[in-house]
Amino acid sequence: MVSRGTKTRAICCNPAALIVLVLAALPSSTIAATGFAGEFLAVGAGARAMALGNAYVALVDDATAGYWNSAALSDVQANTAYLMHADRFSGLLNQDFVAVALPGFSLLHGFSASLLRLGVEDIEFTALQDPSAALGPDNRPVVSSTETSADYALYLSGGRRLGERLDIGVSLKGIYRTVSSFSAYGFGADVGLRYRLATGITLAANLRDITTTPIIWNTDTTDRIRPSVNLGVAVTHTVAGGRTSLAIGSRAGGNAKDQSGAELINVGIEYEYQRLALRAGLEDDRQAFGIGLRPHDRLQLDVAFLQHDELEDSYLFSASLEF
Repeated sequence: MVSRGTKTRAICCNPAALIVLVLAALPSSTIAATGFAGEFLAVGAGARAMALGNAYVALVDDATAGYWNSAALSDVQANTAYLMHADRFSGLLNQDFVAVALPGFSLLHGFSASLLRLGVEDIEFTALQDPSAALGPDNRPVVSSTETSADYALYLSGGRRLGERLDIGVSLKGIYRTVSSFSAYGFGADVGLRYRLATGITLAANLRDITTTPIIWNTDTTDRIRPSVNLGVAVTHTVAGGRTSLAIGSRAGGNAKDQSGAELINVGIEYEYQRLALRAGLEDDRQAFGIGLRPHDRLQLDVAFLQHDELEDSYLFSASLEF
């Protein structure tokens, strides 16, 4: 129940929208203590990464690097614009990601600006026809308003090479969250590392929210996103005339455990032949599949299918254009 003034209203929405609304609209020390304050930042970005089960921290080589591992921006070769959109769980959750990556920016070997948005539209708030009377056959709830819940994260990222094997990067991020009359903002930083162990073998780490990112609400409460780390290894090898990549990742800290309390493991495999790529991945026992097409040397198109046990399956689409 949500109380506004003298009226008491109930939230009537589907389970996915209710979960998002509760986590976003009820900032409290309980949420912060259990590590859920920053879960919207862990949903992933990019159809290729999603199809690989989000095992992308060591494999990322596109404009999503500001999100996944800013150290990879040191390899940016051309100005690149990136766009992703998904209506997840049959449209219950809208996800968008846009980014621009530039090579050779100032003292950095690569720079990017990216924006992540998650939104739940048309959340229905209801009120009794007569708020002063008890609920009954003649006093049923009616829709009194519809609201939107939205989370935004803006990343400004840079990467630099430190020798032939090691790259480092930093992402500064600003956060804005809103639902109904509640809103919040926050600032944080991520640090990315990448090490080329040998030809075709890469180790990587993305240290997220290294300063414990505060989320300050207009209700005079503050959530804090606890530090976490994404670790990964990627192995790339030529097989049957094409490039095969195997990526494994793990996340620790924050709320990085599955329902059984075990650490989350991500696995992805990709086979790329000429202008076609086939992908499969696994994240927390949920399967993912995807296809990548390069119809032009400067254009990359990707689609991903994500399986979910409790909610509807999802499709994601992304495009990358060099300019």
